[in-house]
Amino acid sequence: MKLTKQQTGLSTIMLIVIVGLFGYAVYIGLKITPVYMEYFSIKSSVDGLADEMKTRQISKTQYFDLIRRRLEINYVDIGALTPSRDGCVKSKKEVFHYKNTKKSVDVGVSYEKRIPIIANIDFLIVFDYMRTVNSPKK
Repeated sequence: MKLTKQQTGLSTIMLIVIVGLFGYAVYIGLKITPVYMEYFSIKSSVDGLADEMKTRQISKTQYFDLIRRRLEINYVDIGALTPSRDGCVKSKKEVFHYKNTKKSVDVGVSYEKRIPIIANIDFLIVFDYMRTVNSPKK
């Protein structure tokens, strides 16, 4: 007995599974994208302030005030930032860092974001960025 040509192709159930997986990937992307956009805004603010520090000396309090102002302009909610548990500066659990040495100043940011996905499943993203700035010549 000879079988006729077998059907091949995508079944309806497999199509639903593939569309569901694709939709879930898009959902995850839509949840994560704003967090990365916020990070790039914070990073550009730190970079801009670090470039400004090359030309003039800025104290620690001035640095924190200027970074806060720059982030308010970019609509970043500083109060919602959680200090990273694996931060650059282990002794201080702060989001923004300022460390003055004899020849340079280290400025940066270290924080984490927790993104709820489904029920009790979260994504934890840790952001850590440091920049060393040589002190301006007097």
